[in-house]
Amino acid sequence: MFEDVLIIIRCAGERTEGLCRQMALAQGVPEENVIQVREAPFSEAMKRSFRVAIERNMKWTFCVDADVLLRPGSIARMMDFAAEQPENVCEIQGLVLCKFFGGPRPAGNHLYRTSLLKKVLHNIPAEGEDIRPEAHTLDAMTAQGYPWTNIPYIVGLHDFEQYHKDIFRKCFVQAHKHENFTDLFMEIWRKGSEEDQDFRVALAGFARGLEHCGPVFIDIRDQLFTHCLDTIGVVEKEPVVSENWSLDAVETTIRDWRGPTIYKEKL
Repeated sequence: MFEDVLIIIRCAGERTEGLCRQMALAQGVPEENVIQVREAPFSEAMKRSFRVAIERNMKWTFCVDADVLLRPGSIARMMDFAAEQPENVCEIQGLVLCKFFGGPRPAGNHLYRTSLLKKVLHNIPAEGEDIRPEAHTLDAMTAQGYPWTNIPYIVGLHDFEQYHKDIFRKCFVQAHKHENFTDLFMEIWRKGSEEDQDFRVALAGFARGLEHCGPVFIDIRDQLFTHCLDTIGVVEKEPVVSENWSLDAVETTIRDWRGPTIYKEKL
C-alpha cells in the first residue's frame, strides 16, 4: 500500500518535527517515502511540496504539518478513504484533535491526488492575497470541477507539545484568521492557563494579535512574532522527549479526550 504514497512533512522548526516523522515511519512507510520540506512563507512551502511530489510521481501525496502527531493506522485509513473518492476529487482531508480549539477540526493534513497537483500549483494565491492560502487553493480547484472532501476521521493530535514561540505566533494569527471563535478561545484558554502555561502564552499571542491592525501573513520570519516571549516573561521549552510519545500514546489521548461544552456548541 505505502508504495503509492509520498509523505511530505511541512516543517517550520516545530518542536514535534522529529516526532511527526517518527510516527509516519512507525506505520510502515518506507524511509525514502517520507520527505521534510522547510520553506517560508507557507505559500512557498506548499509550492515546494507539490513540486517535489510531481517529480516523485506517486499516486498520492500526503502533506502533514509538523505540528501533527499521527495516530496508529491513520495513513492507511486515509488512503482507504481516498480510494473511495471519484477521480476528480483533488484532496481528502481528515480531522485533528486540536489542543487550542478543544476538539477535532480540519487542519494540518491534506491527502492530494498527485495527478492533479500541476493544476493545484497554478491556483496557489500570491503571498499576502489570502491569510488561508491552502483553503483558497482548494476553493479555486472546486470551482474548476476538482473538489476536495472532508472525512470525519481524526488522524492525530494538533498543537500538542509545541514551543511557546510557535504558540504565541499561531494565536496572534488566530486573532485575524478565526476571530469568530474568540468566545471559545477565551473560555478554554483562561481556564486552561491555571495549570498549563501553553494557554497563558496563547492568551498573550491572541491579545497582541487583536492590537495589531495591519496585514498578517503566515510567515514564521515575520518581525511581528520575534522577541515575543521576553515581553510576557515565559522561558522557552526544552526539546521534546520523544520517549514520552508513541503511536499508542496518541491513540490514548484521542480516545480519552473530553471536549469542553463550548466546543460542542461552536463546532
